[in-house]
Amino acid sequence: MPGEMPEKTRQLFLLFKDAVERERGAQSLYKRAAELCDDETLRGLFEGFYKDELRHEKMLLARYKRLRKEHNVQGK
Repeated sequence: MPGEMPEKTRQLFLLFKDAVERERGAQSLYKRAAELCDDETLRGLFEGFYKDELRHEKMLLARYKRLRKEHNVQGK
C-alpha cells in the first residue's frame, strides 16, 4: 500500500512515545522526592535528576519531530 509506514518505523514511533512518558514519570518522581527532602544535598541531587529528565524529554521530542517530518507524519 503506497504511503504506508514500515513496521519498524511504526514501532519506533511507539517507542518514542513510551520513552517520553517514562521521562515524564521520572520527572514527577524526582520532583516529589526533592520536595520531601530536608537534606539540602539530597534535595539538590534529586533536583539535578529532575533537570536531566527534562533535558532527555526535550531531546527525545526533537528527534521525534524530526522523524515525523522525514516520514511526513501528521498530528502529534
